[in-house]
This record gives sequence, C-alpha cells and structure tokens, in this order.
Amino acid sequence: MPVSNVLAFPSIEDQHVIRTAVDTFLSTQTGRTREIMLKTIRAVLDRYRITKFSFAEYCVYATKEPRWSFIKAKNVIYGTNCPGCGEHIYSFRSVVRILSIEECHRRHYVTYGCRCGRVFGKWEHAY
Repeated sequence: MPVSNVLAFPSIEDQHVIRTAVDTFLSTQTGRTREIMLKTIRAVLDRYRITKFSFAEYCVYATKEPRWSFIKAKNVIYGTNCPGCGEHIYSFRSVVRILSIEECHRRHYVTYGCRCGRVFGKWEHAY
C-alpha cells in the first residue's frame, strides 16, 4: 500500500498564532498591534514557505515586500454595517477597521475587521 506523507503545515499552534494576532488587533485597534499582526502572519507563512493560507472567514497572504502580509475576507457585504454586531462601518467612532485594500481598476476590495471579531469584505468604488 502506498504511504502518504502528511505535512503539518501550518500546525494547529501556528494557525492559532495567526488567529490570535488578528483577534488581538481587532480588540485593541492600535497601530502597533496592526504592525505586529501583519509581521506575525508573514513570519508564520515564511516558516512554512507558503504565500497563502486560508481560514473560514479570510485568507492571509505574503506580500512581495519582505516581512509584510495582507488579509482578504471571504465574506462580502453589500450594506454599510458589520454583519456580526451591526456597527456602521463609516462612522467616525466606529470600531470597524480596514485590514487591507486590494486596488483594482474601477473599484477596490476592502477587507474590514470589527471589534466584535468579524472579518468581512466590501467592494468600494474607486474615485
């Protein structure tokens, strides 16, 4: 019988590290934790020599620039409120933050994260 090799890639512990980095940024929402989140994600991806890893709500990617990463939401919204808690995403005191922006020709795909823990995307018009 053929024997298959199962690679621990990324391990459950390293997946937890990525999720914790994202959750920590969403709960604290500081510039420093955002930087740590993006560099932590990249460190895990580099450790396994991969450029993408998928979770239930989002994928994480390595950028062309060393040491950085970005997040792309899988769930797209069409309104202006967080699908988790209903927070308006455009208000001045909103607890919703931009995680990344994928720039396209006529519109951009913006990945948002909310303090409630939800990560979601929205197509925004490029002006």
